[in-house]
Amino acid sequence: MLIRLIYASEVATTLSPSAVQEIVEKARATNQRRHITGALAFDSHAFLQVLEGERETVSEVFCHIAKDSRHRRVQLLESVAVDERLFATWSMGFAAADAHGRDTFLRHSSDDHFAPLNLSAKSALGLLSALTTH
Repeated sequence: MLIRLIYASEVATTLSPSAVQEIVEKARATNQRRHITGALAFDSHAFLQVLEGERETVSEVFCHIAKDSRHRRVQLLESVAVDERLFATWSMGFAAADAHGRDTFLRHSSDDHFAPLNLSAKSALGLLSALTTH
């Protein structure tokens, strides 16, 4: 069964740009092998990610993320069965959630900054879609 899982978390430790790039590259390779698609948005304070794939595989990845010491306050926003992938072309799309996205943040939330722990699943999905298509 194909599912879409969306989560948000706070960054538990300072991550350099090269560390974030390494995370993204590793996720892309792992996700491609495991037939997972999705997207990640990140600023220096928070992560927002959507994962799509087979239920068991996505659940395993999410459990690994929830235990990862780089995350705290991991919040599951949604895990739903879906008929098709929205991020089918991305083994892991990535967007820096920086000040350039202010208008995008306002379109998908009540905040003018990246605040994924305050988002509904629908808003989070809209924000990730918007950030990864620009």
